[in-house]
Amino acid sequence: MASLLMRMKTVPIRYPFMFGMGLSTVKTSTSDLLVQTTLEQREKIDWRRNLAFASFGMFYLGGVQYMIYVPLFSRMFPQAASFAAKSIKEKMKDFRVSVSSVKSLCI
Repeated sequence: MASLLMRMKTVPIRYPFMFGMGLSTVKTSTSDLLVQTTLEQREKIDWRRNLAFASFGMFYLGGVQYMIYVPLFSRMFPQAASFAAKSIKEKMKDFRVSVSSVKSLCI
């Protein structure tokens, strides 16, 4: 059992794109189900609508945004990963990278 849990923990690291797409699909579909059952208080679930939300979650949130935020932003802001790994004290000292990080938030 512990071996299975350890292998499951590595899935996002080994397959980040597929994991992101799957997680976004489940998250978006679950959100729509929650809205339909609690907020709208429907007696029957609109599965066609839920499929539309799940598809949006998978393709746009999981796919397109991954492509924007991971490869594209990595090229636009190459110091971001090393900056994120620093302590707050070290971040305050590194003004050049701090400005670059603020720029990435503004995009």
